[in-house]
Amino acid sequence: MKKATLFLCLCMVHSFLFGQRLPENAQLKWGNEMKFNKKMTLSEIAATDESGYYLIKRKIRQELQESKKLPYLEKYDLNLRMVKSADLSKLDLAGKPNFEHIMQWNNQLWLFFTTDPGKGEQEGLYRVALDAQNLRLAGKSQFVMAAEDKKAKPGIGGLGINLRITSPKFHFYPTPDESKLLIVRESGEVRKKQKEVSLLLADQQLNPIWTRDETLQADSDELELVNALLDSNGNVHLLSKSQPADVAYKITSLFRQERYFFTLVSITGDGKKALHKNINLAEYQINAANIQVNEEGHLYFGGFYTEEGKANKSTGGTYFLKIDGNNQTVLHQQTEAFDVAFLTRGLSEGKAKKTSKKLKKGKSVEDSYFFLDEIIVKSDGSVAFVGEDRHEWVTSSTGSATGSGIHTTTNTFHYDYGSIVIAEFDPNGTRKWAKKIVKNQVSTGDEGFFFSYSVSMINNNLYFVFNDNVKNLGYNGKGKVARFTPKSYKEHMMSVATLDSKGAVSRSSLSINSNRNLMTITPVNTQTGDFEMVVYGQYKKKYRLARLAFDPQMLAAD
Repeated sequence: MKKATLFLCLCMVHSFLFGQRLPENAQLKWGNEMKFNKKMTLSEIAATDESGYYLIKRKIRQELQESKKLPYLEKYDLNLRMVKSADLSKLDLAGKPNFEHIMQWNNQLWLFFTTDPGKGEQEGLYRVALDAQNLRLAGKSQFVMAAEDKKAKPGIGGLGINLRITSPKFHFYPTPDESKLLIVRESGEVRKKQKEVSLLLADQQLNPIWTRDETLQADSDELELVNALLDSNGNVHLLSKSQPADVAYKITSLFRQERYFFTLVSITGDGKKALHKNINLAEYQINAANIQVNEEGHLYFGGFYTEEGKANKSTGGTYFLKIDGNNQTVLHQQTEAFDVAFLTRGLSEGKAKKTSKKLKKGKSVEDSYFFLDEIIVKSDGSVAFVGEDRHEWVTSSTGSATGSGIHTTTNTFHYDYGSIVIAEFDPNGTRKWAKKIVKNQVSTGDEGFFFSYSVSMINNNLYFVFNDNVKNLGYNGKGKVARFTPKSYKEHMMSVATLDSKGAVSRSSLSINSNRNLMTITPVNTQTGDFEMVVYGQYKKKYRLARLAFDPQMLAAD
């Protein structure tokens, strides 16, 4: 397997190189210091190879708008020094290409893009090889799969007025051993409570093994593809969620419990057969769900639930289903409420006492509404659910200029990203523990650009990197934490929280005692191998990339 690398892009001055507190048995190696451009931002680490790392760079406005314009691609060597930058929009590609994906596959760097080449060529997804040294084209574009059929005129009455985004989405799911690549084209809209998806399974040379069109059923015109996976038996699994019509079409639902229906589609027999299963928990309502597979081809479906009768958006506990990937038979099912230690972590002393009293009286207590971001399978077979408490909302105010009589309405967008939530289970689905890594990130009007977290698994420990307040370095889990806001520069700190297999949490700083005011952009922080990570951080007008490496012998606690 490749060595793991967590890219820690840390923006700092030279004096930051001394006195830094790090996780136990970790070493940090810095790249060159670079100037931060307020109009541009690193977006993600797209690929790695023996010679270095390939990072996507965009204008900040394009990043926030999820623009499809071809980005910049920058190459950094193994010492994290930038050696080449290329504007991919300047490449000689047919039509008006839109960016889809960059990946390293079979020792070749590939750019995937959608375009209508014209001249009798088919509109759709294409791929082209890039030279790893100069980032220029290294061959001709090759057709991958067709674009969505245009069955209806766009917008209202063909006028081009769109009420919702209708562009198709392409998703890429490589197997860990890079032997197969699953590409899913998701239709941009739901028609008659159905969404079309097209699947292509390719071999190591990117030649098609099989293709299939499938229909996902919805309960309204709201449907989302949550995840897609390929198991060790060659079966493909799609998880989708939809809202019932009585919720999706009512504004009042914004102030009530969110309700979703989840459907699992398993495509077996080399793409010849499709199984559909609606998953529910009887007396419980599924809040968040995801899927993962183990080495034996079993499917894990799980997440967070709330009691069906609850009126507020909240989470009562976890659920776990182990499913046979060949026939969708449920092999094991378990639901478990959160305990008092989980429910009181991060609360003030007064609120913690009130919560404990309610539980002692036998009353039902639920926590915040949690999102489930991913399910991680560890090398010992343990399964970890990883999610977050996050909320985004809009407030409006109306005013008028003195004497003008003209009224204007101003919308303010609020972002509140709270604790990271982790639950770990044994291979059969019995929960071992549930923990919170308490954080408090709040801002307005910035799209939550500096919020959330990144996670890497090294030696079966989980490492979380996020922006924090310097006052929280010694936080022990009791009471509330100090708030992080992007504009409070003197309080900035990049934290790394370590969670071992017993559920023990420890917090360290990736900042320095005297110059600790660093801030990261979490999507850039990436695990690139088994024992290393690369992380992004900035300090005022400087930024830097660093490699955080761990001792391979330091396994998680048994």
